[in-house]
Amino acid sequence: MEEGFRDLFQATVDALNNMGLTVYEAKTYLTLLQKHPSHGHEISRRSGVPGPKIYETLSRMVQKGLVAVLNTDPQMYSPLPYREFLTRKSNEFQVTERLLAANLEKISLPAAVDITLWQLTNHDVLIAKARDLIDGAKKAVLTSMWPPQGRLLEKSLAAARQRGVAIVSIQFEQEVIEVGKVFRHVQVDTVYDRHSGELTMVVDESVGLFMSRPPDREWNGFWTTNPGVVKLMTNYIRHDIYSNKLIYRFEKAVKEEFGEQLQELLNLEVD
Repeated sequence: MEEGFRDLFQATVDALNNMGLTVYEAKTYLTLLQKHPSHGHEISRRSGVPGPKIYETLSRMVQKGLVAVLNTDPQMYSPLPYREFLTRKSNEFQVTERLLAANLEKISLPAAVDITLWQLTNHDVLIAKARDLIDGAKKAVLTSMWPPQGRLLEKSLAAARQRGVAIVSIQFEQEVIEVGKVFRHVQVDTVYDRHSGELTMVVDESVGLFMSRPPDREWNGFWTTNPGVVKLMTNYIRHDIYSNKLIYRFEKAVKEEFGEQLQELLNLEVD
């Protein structure tokens, strides 16, 4: 078996294992798909399933309807066509999902006080969660973002806008995602130093998400339905928009007073 095919074979075994087959069943099924009908000894040799285990494995698979027995001498086996297998598994999953959803709804009770804050530590996971929140938005999405995150969320934001969801954003750098009402953040070096790559988002004033990548560290962030935290995030984005509107409106006077990089505005030290 060539290395590339060996990797493909093992990845498919792992996927089938995740779908409920044992490793031996997965190897047997894939081996039969490659060559069928086959007898037990040949399947064992080609799949790597030990001889003492192959007939036990085949017997279970016959009972599950994954393998058919042919009335031959020696006895031969043939696999369920893979499209039928996938259809069956899909139907089983849908039934299980409906049952699980109904049972979980009956079992779950709301928290007495909402303190939910889920910490996430992977960029792709954070972006996927942001998309999920946007896709579920009913009224409004308020966000502060940079172009890399904006490009990854653009399709979800556009789809939400098409559904009638209000999209309001403050965006960094000149390149912006033109969806909904867009405000540009003033371009100063301190913005890059302090906030580069950050994404802050509030959906329907009920759930918030934040992600960032501090220097020399991995991406991290969180999403939350805690009312106090969501209110804090909402106020942060809104006041950033208010401040930047004022800076753009009175840019010359602001820079004369606080410097080209607004360094004096950002100096919070007390004399």
